[in-house]
Amino acid sequence: MRTTGIPGVVRAAIFVFVVAGGRGAVAQSETPPVTESVPPVDTAPAKDAEPAGASGHGAHHEELSDLGVLDFFTEGWNQEWKHRHRYTPDMALLRVTTNFLEREFRLDFVNTQTANNTKVAATDLLNGLMAYGLNRRLMLEVIANYQWNVGYHGSPANGAGTGFLARFQLVDTATESYSFQVRVSPPNRPIGQTQTSMQYSLAGWQDMHALIPALGRFGLYYSFTYENLLGPLPKPGARSNDISYDISFAETWTPPDMPVIGNFTTFLEFYGTTDLDGTSASPTVITITPGIRFWFAPLNSFTFGVDFPITSTPPLSVAYRATYILNF
Repeated sequence: MRTTGIPGVVRAAIFVFVVAGGRGAVAQSETPPVTESVPPVDTAPAKDAEPAGASGHGAHHEELSDLGVLDFFTEGWNQEWKHRHRYTPDMALLRVTTNFLEREFRLDFVNTQTANNTKVAATDLLNGLMAYGLNRRLMLEVIANYQWNVGYHGSPANGAGTGFLARFQLVDTATESYSFQVRVSPPNRPIGQTQTSMQYSLAGWQDMHALIPALGRFGLYYSFTYENLLGPLPKPGARSNDISYDISFAETWTPPDMPVIGNFTTFLEFYGTTDLDGTSASPTVITITPGIRFWFAPLNSFTFGVDFPITSTPPLSVAYRATYILNF
C-alpha cells in the first residue's frame, strides 16, 4: 500500500503558505511514546473537533465573553463550557495540537508503511478518546489505544496503551484561540516501550479572514510540543527528549448546514520532530499531510489524510489516517 506522488494541494492553501510563510510559525501534534520496535515518527493523531460546524454570518448564537492570559485566574472558571461559533471554523485537523476545549468522543485509525526499518514492515494504530470540558478554562481527557506491528519475520508485536490529558484555555476570542496542555502516557510494554511520556504543548489558531477577507473562511494553525521520556532506555542510544512542531492551513468551502458535506474543509499540514539527544540516524523528520474534513450529520464528522515524508532517510514511506468525531 504505497503512494508514488503527492496529490495536488488546493489553491488557497498554496496561496496563503506563500503569503504567511515568512511568519515563522511552528507547531506540533500530540505524540505517543516511541518504542524500540516502532518507527520514531509519531503516528498518533492530534485531537479535537468542531461541534456541528462553524456558523455563518447572520446565524444567532449566544455571545461568549473573551478570555485572555491576563484574566486567566479570574475569568472562565465559573462559566459553563460552551463551544464558540465563528465565521471561520476552528477545528481539529490530523497532526496539529488542538487549541480549544471540547466535549467529544473520537476514534482514529492510522496505517503506517515503514521505511529504513529492518524489523517492522507496517503498523496499525486504533486510538479512542473521551474529552470533557469542565468549564471554559479546563478540559480533561482519557485516551486508550491498541497498536499492531507487522514484522518481516516471526510473530508481530501487539499491545494496548493509555493516556491522560489536561488542557487549559489561555485565549478565546472571535478571531484567535490559544491553549496549553499536559499529557501523560505510560509505556506500552507489549510492543517494547519502557518509558513514560510527559508532553507539554502550546497550540494556537488565527482567523485569517479577519486579516485578509479575500481569503474566505481560512484558518492558520500552529503548535509546539516538548516531550520528556522517563524510565530506562529501550536500547542504547535511544532518545529521552524531543520536540515536535506543526503549521497548518485550512480552507472551508461549504456552509455548516449543507447535507452530507457540511463545512467541507481542505487542509495542508507540515509536521516535524527533532530528537534532542540519542543517536538516531534521522534526528529531524518532516512530513506533509494533505486532507479533508466534513460533517455528514449534525455533530458527526469524518477526517481523512495522508502523511508523506519530505526529509531524507525517513522512518516511514506513507501513513494513511481516518478519524470519526462525535460531539456532545
